[in-house]
Amino acid sequence: MIINKTKIAFTVLLFSFSMLSAGEITLNDFLKGWLENDRDLKTAAISLEKAELSNEKSIIQNGFDITLSSGTMTFRTVNGNGKFTLNPSVKANLPATRNLSVNAGTDITISSDTKLENASISASLDLIDTDKEKRMLTEKKQLRTILEAKRQIEAKAQSSEKSFYSEIKSLLKSSESIASSKNSLYTDRISFEKIKTQGYAESSSNYRLAEMKVRNDLHSIETSERSLNHNFEMFLLKCGYSEDTSSYEDFLKLLDKEIPEQAILSFEDFKKYNYKQIENAIWNQEINSLSRLAEKNYTLKGSAGYTFNNTDTKDTDGKASDSIDAKLNSSVLGLNLSAGVSIPVNPSAAPAFSAGISFSPNTLKLQKLEEKEITLDVQSEKITYENAESNYNLALADNRQTVKDLEWNKTTIEENLSMYTKTEQDMKYYFDKGIITESEYLSAKSNKEKYEIEKTLSLLDIIITNCETQSQFYTE
Repeated sequence: MIINKTKIAFTVLLFSFSMLSAGEITLNDFLKGWLENDRDLKTAAISLEKAELSNEKSIIQNGFDITLSSGTMTFRTVNGNGKFTLNPSVKANLPATRNLSVNAGTDITISSDTKLENASISASLDLIDTDKEKRMLTEKKQLRTILEAKRQIEAKAQSSEKSFYSEIKSLLKSSESIASSKNSLYTDRISFEKIKTQGYAESSSNYRLAEMKVRNDLHSIETSERSLNHNFEMFLLKCGYSEDTSSYEDFLKLLDKEIPEQAILSFEDFKKYNYKQIENAIWNQEINSLSRLAEKNYTLKGSAGYTFNNTDTKDTDGKASDSIDAKLNSSVLGLNLSAGVSIPVNPSAAPAFSAGISFSPNTLKLQKLEEKEITLDVQSEKITYENAESNYNLALADNRQTVKDLEWNKTTIEENLSMYTKTEQDMKYYFDKGIITESEYLSAKSNKEKYEIEKTLSLLDIIITNCETQSQFYTE
């Protein structure tokens, strides 16, 4: 009964892990209850919500931003007169458009002689967009985080479903063991009945030994049945039901009716690149390659603006003039260059030029070391991918053998069940005719019941194996 894991996981979330209603219960109801009570699945759902919130925060942080500032405000007294200064500014950023930034600000002095100086407005952007890859990288990582959170829910649902069927298998194994013990009981009873017909006295050692075997068999069966009933009650509680929801006998009938025969899933039913280790290796190669491309060792930024009453551009009378400003900043391999010019609007004022240079020799040395690190990283990523492919090929071969073993086991059990069913029918006929004893008939019946359980176990083995196979691949 392999079901859609993602659908189950989100059904669990939508219904807020509510308890199941009373009424006729199906095996799928038990499975849903099991999943609803899985704390790991709930934790995975919370992780998905957190990943989505983190993505929303990232979108805000990398989107349009505006900052308003009053600057430093100072009040002081000069010769008994108050003087108040402040530096208000506004800054707007749009990272997606070459880091476009617009700035406006001024120096204001409020006193008996109010002044407005160095008022300016400017715009800057990257002439070479070195952050484009970083923005794309951030977006990819955020989307990957959400995808991995969804995959975690799916993986937890797969694991939980496997645990569900494994627990049922454990219950049936106990039933199989009890059936074998009953078969031993009937065999010992037949031996005991022979002892009695042979005329052994009750005080004889042969009589007492045969009787003790029967008593021990009965005690062993009773102990096993009590343990099985306890384990079944624990199973019901894990599914969110009370102990009196269903009897174990009814549950066995439910299994016989609702566990269908399934085709055995093989690796060939899935795409190779969806094998988890291979997909993860490909993703790591891709994202690491993008990370390396995003790291630039050069920049080129340009800005232009207009400044009111620029104190750097004064006329012959010392009066500040408005100016048109332009500036370039560049860096490459540790060498930083800057150049700027302010052209005064007043023709009698002189233009102002600025320039700057700095250099760090260690930057070149570090660059060469980083290039060697990149080479090693690429080699390591290649080895990781090759290892993933090797593991896939090994798992593929193992899966093929598992499929053959399951098919052989299923066929063998069906043949044995057919034989023991025919034997039980024959022994029933002989018992009704008085030809054989009841213990002989019950022994044949016990063998048939044992192989009925074996058949159900073989179906569960297929379901559990299918869960394991699915868990090794990501869904599309």
